[in-house]
Amino acid sequence: MMKSICVLAHNDTFTRADFQAYYESNHAPLGLQHFPFVNYSRNHVLDAPDIGFDTISEFWAEDIASLAGLMDGPVGEILRADERRFMDQSKTAPAGVDEHVLSTGVVNGERYAILLNNIGDPDTLLSWARQTADRAPGVSLDLATSWREPAFPAQAVLWTPDADAVAALPDGVQARTLRVRRVASTAAELSVGAQ
Repeated sequence: MMKSICVLAHNDTFTRADFQAYYESNHAPLGLQHFPFVNYSRNHVLDAPDIGFDTISEFWAEDIASLAGLMDGPVGEILRADERRFMDQSKTAPAGVDEHVLSTGVVNGERYAILLNNIGDPDTLLSWARQTADRAPGVSLDLATSWREPAFPAQAVLWTPDADAVAALPDGVQARTLRVRRVASTAAELSVGAQ
């Protein structure tokens, strides 16, 4: 299974709250109709008004390239038309990730997305993240590779329910902690796009 992530921002006609509500009630269901996601989660930013985006979406699929290819045809036109209603497409920043699930359990509702930069050696970062995972369920680390400009705003994202996870970061690593509300699509919702 492969994973990608993407930051998304509201356009001038929507507030953050309106953007997130429209995403959940309209755009996510539309995407689920057209894409065979294995998993799909939206992480709506609850604070940090100056961050420059409103949501970090996570997409899992058997073949991310095939999903991306759907955007080159009629499905892409449908999704882009809907995006223009509520999204500033110039701020969309996707990335492929190497996902490391570090502790079992799923955290729905509030959790933290810790954006990490200047990560240095990925193995050192992964060792640090494993120590964090010892204290909390549902911890994972995404090592991100931006696909285009604008670049995804972090080299890695630590997903955790522990707000204090950044207490002992490896030397030189920079972190920005965001409180987010995770909304995951259900198995029934995911099965719509698989048909």
